[in-house]
Amino acid sequence: MSTDHIKRSIQAGWDEMAGNYQAETHISLDDVHYAPLCPGERELRILGDVSGKAVLEVACGAAQNSIALAKMGAHCVGLDISSRQLVVARKLVEQEGVDVGLLNADGETLHMFRDGAFDVVISCFGWEFIQDLETCFRECHRVLAKDGLLIVGTVHPMSAFEWDADGRFLMVNDYFRPPYEVWQELKGDSARQGLTFFRTVEEMFATLVSAGFHVEGIWEPYPYNIEEMTDEEKRAIPYGGPFWESQYERLSKVPFSIVYKARKSD
Repeated sequence: MSTDHIKRSIQAGWDEMAGNYQAETHISLDDVHYAPLCPGERELRILGDVSGKAVLEVACGAAQNSIALAKMGAHCVGLDISSRQLVVARKLVEQEGVDVGLLNADGETLHMFRDGAFDVVISCFGWEFIQDLETCFRECHRVLAKDGLLIVGTVHPMSAFEWDADGRFLMVNDYFRPPYEVWQELKGDSARQGLTFFRTVEEMFATLVSAGFHVEGIWEPYPYNIEEMTDEEKRAIPYGGPFWESQYERLSKVPFSIVYKARKSD
């Protein structure tokens, strides 16, 4: 598939899935989420103080992280390729009474922003849908101010692999060449395939460094012990819901996500 075809398919897929995804997944409007059933920014402190900072959220979805950051005092802009995700985002922004700019745009190129426009660029679960990651990281580097932060939250390469029938062992046949996840997002004659790109830790680290970043930290968030939590406590988890709760045993054995904190180094 060509790059343009992949982008169109991913856009169509998220337009198709947006309603169900937002309805079935609990995503906090008060804390930045990094991983399913895991602590968010208020506990992990990956970003630190964002008060007064200009923040760009790439592949923002319904902009829950931007809304949470705005409540923490940041000046936020979110962009997403899916117009239907942004419909939900606009409703949430109005509901929460915060000021978040929203753009319907491809996250691979950030040509609409001037050099050094932002103090922070963040995305959680957006990078795996971007094919040309090096170009995207170079654009993030360009739009960041001196010493600006890039927060890359993405699917862990180990989450590319399936479990055995008993759910006891992860069947990793080739870590160095993780498979693409091919997903069907439309039905009937208009069906097209989208892709999720899994990348090894080395590939992600090397791409960040090549784009001009210094990696300051890497996190593999570990889930809360939901078996000892009340329903009210579960609802307070930044990213969760019934589906993720059903995956708890697996999430407690192998990380679903990985977070890189990188600083603009030149």
